[in-house]
Amino acid sequence: MSQPNGPTSTSGSLTLGRLLLALDGTLVTLVEAPDGLDQPVSSVALLDADDLLLGVGRAARAAELALLVGVDADQAIAWLATLGTRTPAAILVKLPDVELVRRATGGGIAVVAVDPHARWERIYNLVGRVLEQSRTGSPESMASGTAGDLFALAQAVADRTGGLVSIEDADSHVLAYSRSDEEADTLRRLSILGREGPPEMLDWLRQWGVFNALRSRAEVVSVAERADLGLRPRIAIGIREPGAATYLGTLWLQQGAEQLSDDAGPVITGAAAVAARIIARSAAVPSVHGEQVQRLLGLRGEVVDIPYLASALALPGDGPVAVVGFGGQDVADAGAVLTGSYLPALTLHASAFRPDSVTTAAGDRVYVLFPRTDAGATMRWARVTVAAAKRQFGLRVRGVVADSPAGLGAVAGLRGDVDRVLDAALREGAHIDAVSTVEQSRTPVLLGEIVGLIADNPDLIDPRVAQLREHDLAHDSALVPSVRAYLDAFGDVRAAAGDLHVHPNTLRYRLRRVRELTGLDLGDQSTRLVVALALRV
Repeated sequence: MSQPNGPTSTSGSLTLGRLLLALDGTLVTLVEAPDGLDQPVSSVALLDADDLLLGVGRAARAAELALLVGVDADQAIAWLATLGTRTPAAILVKLPDVELVRRATGGGIAVVAVDPHARWERIYNLVGRVLEQSRTGSPESMASGTAGDLFALAQAVADRTGGLVSIEDADSHVLAYSRSDEEADTLRRLSILGREGPPEMLDWLRQWGVFNALRSRAEVVSVAERADLGLRPRIAIGIREPGAATYLGTLWLQQGAEQLSDDAGPVITGAAAVAARIIARSAAVPSVHGEQVQRLLGLRGEVVDIPYLASALALPGDGPVAVVGFGGQDVADAGAVLTGSYLPALTLHASAFRPDSVTTAAGDRVYVLFPRTDAGATMRWARVTVAAAKRQFGLRVRGVVADSPAGLGAVAGLRGDVDRVLDAALREGAHIDAVSTVEQSRTPVLLGEIVGLIADNPDLIDPRVAQLREHDLAHDSALVPSVRAYLDAFGDVRAAAGDLHVHPNTLRYRLRRVRELTGLDLGDQSTRLVVALALRV
């Protein structure tokens, strides 16, 4: 295996070589690039074993970079055989098999080995960040081999001070870093890989007050060497929102083999101010994107100017479209986890299915919009997603799929239909599958809404049903369950008695008692309908 050589292209577009330089040898190593490193890279898709199994990973063919997550060599080779002439520029895989490398490179596909300890979500997020920043980064930063503002800033500080730089957000997730070498210590390496540092190292930093100091004051903090923990000397400074005290993250500068420059402190102080502007500007971009997605879904009032939203979100305006909504299977399942830590994982999974999908959260629900997609494949994807939420996050998620051939103009209506099903599921959950379409759920949805209207208007509830409930409570009888079973069995006494585990004559006696006490004639069709609705309330 060899490290990537510098790309020869001087254009402003992102190439495979520039991307590998930005990701750094800490994360990835080039195995072989049969067509060179000047191949353009503008999109990425994440493909896992579930996608391959269900056949929903075909959209990855449209991306120049494919991340093979949890895919073994045989599965990857089988997938390569299905690609035909439309192939990615490169595949990223952990521990690439010799035969996989041969098959891939034989088809002109570069193979990049990912560090076995790296987290795939870190790789995906970093690739996405480099791709996004490459579209707005200056030609100078692109030519230097680091794509985008934060990566260019990190490398500039490293060159100026003689150290190794990493820039983290407020949750200690690495946003960008300078190129690494053998001088990178354990904390830096594991941070870039997306893994926490050794617990004893982090505990030591907390006990020494490093984290608290970074968050509480705008001064450079020094961290002494701890050879026993594999921790080299470093300095750091908190990154704060311009004109405010809001903590946005940390800029770390690790000392390598040589001492840091004498002005390293002032340099990182100035760099932190620049990083704050970049992070604040970047933070505003997703909010604009999210607002546009929510407008398209009809979550911010009436949808206007579909062509503008389609252009802003890079979505085709025509062709079939699908909206998938996810909510908790009951009230206890809805909340911060679904729209917080689960949302990035959902976005990753959606991008594997359709790289041009868009995702947003609203309230305690999340929504995914798929343009020009097949309804059957979307249902299979939703089932895999619900199962993964249970397996990976312990979340009991319910998914609802709505689709239309009418294009983006139908999206707001589809989202409204999805919400109707999710609302009804909280009332009629036992009657709606964990993954369903709007059409499949039509009956329980309508019934649930009718029952909801009755519940909101107590005058519509037959008072004789309340009389039966009061009698059961006062006499420890079972008249209400008996009536319910009788109605559910469509008047079949023997079937209802079997469900209640009583003799048919016992059920006949109870039904006579119901008529004697309330005057309800369950032989009358209208009476049965009114009573059945009241019992559901």
